[in-house]
Amino acid sequence: MLTLKKSSFTENMVHLNSLSLRRWVFEPGMEFLSDSKWWGDRGHRGKRHNGLDLLFYETSGGELKTIGEDTKIPIIYPGRIVKSVEDFLGYTLFAAHDIFDGDCRLFTLYGHVLQGPDIAGGKYMDEGTTIAILPRAKSGRVPSHLHISAVLIPNDMPVENLSWKTLDELSTAAFVDPREII
Repeated sequence: MLTLKKSSFTENMVHLNSLSLRRWVFEPGMEFLSDSKWWGDRGHRGKRHNGLDLLFYETSGGELKTIGEDTKIPIIYPGRIVKSVEDFLGYTLFAAHDIFDGDCRLFTLYGHVLQGPDIAGGKYMDEGTTIAILPRAKSGRVPSHLHISAVLIPNDMPVENLSWKTLDELSTAAFVDPREII
């Protein structure tokens, strides 16, 4: 299995948004492979969580804060945004990276965002480039937050077929714990 290097994602979030972030804080249900819900009536998800939800952080002074609307989102590794699909809170951006494991390529997904204006056309972006912002919450049940997934997808999967549904059904897609890379 591919070993991924830790990116500068958290440092880039701090820099882009002037955060005093000591560490990310996770409620049960926000972490990779959790089967719990952290919003609304809580309970259980219909399936395990295939990513990481970023909302809470502890400041260098020990205060608990949240990222919120207009938070700038950087790309985790150098790459291209190859697809954008609507999700229940905003859009999910699919970024393709020149990181390969056999017949698979690494993609990072950024869920519940508003797409940035400068990412059209699949242009190459350096690590840390702003690709999106968090929108205002559409629903009172689920606050604005960033969902991040990292997944190895077979090279023969056409980009136009990428969606949450196809990834859930694709037995050869391998989700990776985003905590390892952010």
